[in-house]
Amino acid sequence: MKRKEKRIKKLVPYGLWDFTGLQTWLNQQARAGYALEKWPGFWFVGQVIFREDPSAVCARYCLDPIQKHFGEAQLAEQAARYRELGWNYVGKIWNHYAIYRCDDPQAPELYTDPDSLAWAMKKQVRLALLRPLFWLACFVLDFLYFWDGAALLHQREQFVMNVILNVETLIPLYAALLAMFLYALVLGIRTLLGVRRIRASLRRGEWPEARPFHRREMAFLLFPWLLLGVLLLILIPTYLFGVTGPKTMSGPEEWDFPHVTLEEILPAGATFRPYNHQEMLSIDTLDRSWLAPEQYDVAQGGTVQVDGGPQQDTRLYQESIQTLSPSLAQAVYRGRVAAQHRSLELYRLNWEKNASTLHPDLPNAYDQFQEEALSYPDLDGLTRFTYQYSNETTPNIVYIGWADNRVFVLNCSGAVDSKAALELLVQRLAQD
Repeated sequence: MKRKEKRIKKLVPYGLWDFTGLQTWLNQQARAGYALEKWPGFWFVGQVIFREDPSAVCARYCLDPIQKHFGEAQLAEQAARYRELGWNYVGKIWNHYAIYRCDDPQAPELYTDPDSLAWAMKKQVRLALLRPLFWLACFVLDFLYFWDGAALLHQREQFVMNVILNVETLIPLYAALLAMFLYALVLGIRTLLGVRRIRASLRRGEWPEARPFHRREMAFLLFPWLLLGVLLLILIPTYLFGVTGPKTMSGPEEWDFPHVTLEEILPAGATFRPYNHQEMLSIDTLDRSWLAPEQYDVAQGGTVQVDGGPQQDTRLYQESIQTLSPSLAQAVYRGRVAAQHRSLELYRLNWEKNASTLHPDLPNAYDQFQEEALSYPDLDGLTRFTYQYSNETTPNIVYIGWADNRVFVLNCSGAVDSKAALELLVQRLAQD
């Protein structure tokens, strides 16, 4: 019965740029009876997989610099040529080096003189120079398009507001992104300096000696996974134990914040048929963060008929955010005003762009669009937005207010008496 080969994982004691150190280490493992099984790719965590193989004591390993990042065809052609010389392709160390093994003690080395290896590493230097630039471009694109970094550059108020409302998620993620960028940049610079140093030795006609083992290299290779572990330790308890994650509510009976209801602010004698949540396409939610522990987003709507007139689609959206301090509330207030302005402006621009080509006979998106900063008793800040879509008979009114450590949004449309709604809400804020 054939004995099952035992697989062993070993930590790499050299940097991935260290041609001489890696090659020497693989040959040391071979003399100890361990054959390379696999060099992990994307999931590399500083460990390489070997298997016990008595025949490995006679084997030699050699690394061949890869000339192109995505040169698989060239790599296959090179492997076929080397196979004729007795060297078999085993794998590759990322896009740095191809690994070859030879079991014939009479077979010549792949590189018999320093000059030929120096020439092979010429493109390695160029690739090493491009890697930091590549990671810098990736960081900029990732930051701008996936992490909403454009908001930091062009919509700072919105960016600050989003951080306050999602601090326990965004701050660790932004910190991890910055740490990974710095790691990739340092790795790129170390690789460039190391490859240039090795090539300089080869050009002088000297075979570079393997550097002594250093635990710092292992720690450097393990850093991305240690960072991922720390990030998960922060984020998983945050979600599992209720620091974040919206709570769904069933209606006004669960609105535990100063608010008004649609029934209170409709004209006298109005007939009201409320929508259910499916018709509203909105579910009442309560969210939270460390800096803003109370974040309500609720809605009511229905059809309203006043004095036998036509039915009106009437809606009331409310947001209420309570922060840990008035300065945080002020930042949220500014961000919410900026977000409302940007939303209306983008809608107007998109409407004008599409209408001019598809429907040139249609009127503008808004019959009126106004933003006014108002002064109101008991409020530290108040902004009113007024706009009206072309197919509507009444304007939409949005009040965004700030009082002490609370920010509110009151979005009224249809038959809602917006002034009465604001007055009633401010009274309840003062009583809270």
